[in-house]
Amino acid sequence: MYNHYNSQYGRDNVSQHSFNAGVGRRSPQHIMPALNIIGRMDDTAALALLQHLDKDDLQHLLNDESKLNDLVQDLQQVRRVQSDHDELVAQNKSLAEYNLSLQPRLDSLKTEVATLYETVNRLKTDLGITKSRLDESSKSQNLDTIHALLQTAAAEAEEESEGVAEKLLDKETGLEEFLVSYIPCRKKAHMRRIKAEKMGELLRQGGHSSGWPQSGGTPNHNPQYPPGPSSAPYPVGSSSVPYPIGAAYGMPDPRSYRP
Repeated sequence: MYNHYNSQYGRDNVSQHSFNAGVGRRSPQHIMPALNIIGRMDDTAALALLQHLDKDDLQHLLNDESKLNDLVQDLQQVRRVQSDHDELVAQNKSLAEYNLSLQPRLDSLKTEVATLYETVNRLKTDLGITKSRLDESSKSQNLDTIHALLQTAAAEAEEESEGVAEKLLDKETGLEEFLVSYIPCRKKAHMRRIKAEKMGELLRQGGHSSGWPQSGGTPNHNPQYPPGPSSAPYPVGSSSVPYPIGAAYGMPDPRSYRP
């Protein structure tokens, strides 16, 4: 009976001290060392202490709970469990303090993420607005309108470069200043003219009306002087065209002048 009581009391006491102190709230890997020690406990050490006691002493020990508790607490196995428990408590405390030290950094990162999220949403909204405006602008202007604007811009750049040249001729500006201003103006004028000509070519190839004749002739390189009807009474631009003769042109046959 004593063996059963001692063994049961020792296990209950160890369990109470271990789990009431916080071990029961630990993760399984932290609990296993204490449980393994409890599982390995036996009555050998307790019996070694009690084997010299007689019946009266044993009865007195059973009746006095404090002495029995002291006896159990003095067992080496119980002391080992208590030591492991204290060590686990210290480890948990250290881990908790470390986790608390990371709280400011965590709060800072959360604030940074929230700020970046708001920035992304704002940029996304701005992008949507800009795209909508671009779509509306594309719908409101057809290709012919854009081509006309390019021609106008090319003419403006041409006039600007001519104005710089006139200032040099009128001695209103020096040669050094002329070179600094004239070269960028001419470059801008050439680039705009090339873009306008290229777009006109693309419009003709695509069947759009660009304001230029569809005969395949070269468009006017200077938008300030729009092309007019040719004054020649014969086609131009091809060396294979025969010499115009006959009453329709009023031109004599050059062969009649041969000796």
